[in-house]
Amino acid sequence: MSLKPLSGIRVLDFTAMPPGGFCTVILADLGAEVIRIESPSQKGKTSLVIGQVALSRGKRSMTMDLRRPEAVPLLKRLVRSVDVVVENAKPGAMEDRGFGYSQAHAENNGIIWCAITGFGQSGPYSERGGHDVSYLAHSGLLRAVSPDPLWQPAISLSLQAGALAAVVGIQSALIERSRTKQGAFLDISLAEAAGWFLTCGVNPLSERPYAISSTPDRRIYQCQDGRYVAVASSEPRTWTALCEALGLAHLGEQLHKPDESGQRAHMLAEKFLTRPAVEWAELLSAKGAAVTLVNHGQQVKEDPHVIARRSIADVGGTAVVANPIRMVATDGRRSDTATGAPPPVGADTTDVLLSAGLTQDELEQLLKAGVI
Repeated sequence: MSLKPLSGIRVLDFTAMPPGGFCTVILADLGAEVIRIESPSQKGKTSLVIGQVALSRGKRSMTMDLRRPEAVPLLKRLVRSVDVVVENAKPGAMEDRGFGYSQAHAENNGIIWCAITGFGQSGPYSERGGHDVSYLAHSGLLRAVSPDPLWQPAISLSLQAGALAAVVGIQSALIERSRTKQGAFLDISLAEAAGWFLTCGVNPLSERPYAISSTPDRRIYQCQDGRYVAVASSEPRTWTALCEALGLAHLGEQLHKPDESGQRAHMLAEKFLTRPAVEWAELLSAKGAAVTLVNHGQQVKEDPHVIARRSIADVGGTAVVANPIRMVATDGRRSDTATGAPPPVGADTTDVLLSAGLTQDELEQLLKAGVI
């Protein structure tokens, strides 16, 4: 079993925004050769992609001025040796420049073209711009997560969801191509990816979507040291274990009774204030209750489970979240959790173009003209 299942797959990455970076860094971790196309004006600098090390790691970098007319024939030559293209331009923008899916397909009918946009390639909103909150709002997820319309998340949600949808689509298209020898065009909408979260609800598209309410058995409690624990003891077994370990065994039969006055929640809250969070998490988990530390920042990196599973990786001195996809071979070998540090912008331009069939003279002319 290969621990790098995408080894031999070559990806051209035209994306400058996080959804594309999230997608292609997973492809790189899985063994694909990801080549970022970046501006010659940034040559030698660190990649400008948002997240820099986290989203640029494990990739190669070449420079090309996509505004120059010489870029089009150069890309057509390059795409003949490529398996996948990932881009996040407005619908039709790359076609208008002379290098979109139709032009790439004419050069390589096995090309898999993945276009990631906010609202998709078609429909009345396809030309609209936006950010994560735009897609969460449109999809219905924003109000499903919180009934407060003035609330918005402090981190993005739709961007990562869209990236994962793109990875699944690309891998599926690669499998299909192995059978048909034909490529595909993937239309990934971040708004639709956000909407996919609603599939976990009961009748989520009604006026009153299903919500997981805060009850004594499912609540965040503050502990003696100021840290918090997340209690999710919502089954009779785990609720009984929680109550007994807290010295509140008489509450064990009251799991599904309404706590209208908040009395039970108050009793639990007082108990949690008597010990530090780490002690409660270890003690209650050992007793069979579902209780987890609420980690933040440095606490994530110091968590023993995170350390044991190498969920945080050091890449060039920067801590990054590791690839969540782990592969284990029959002999017990495990895949790496993160790829290496990102190269300087343009570090791989010469090597990539030479491998695509360009001559040294052609390279020197393009370099002199400022195309690469």
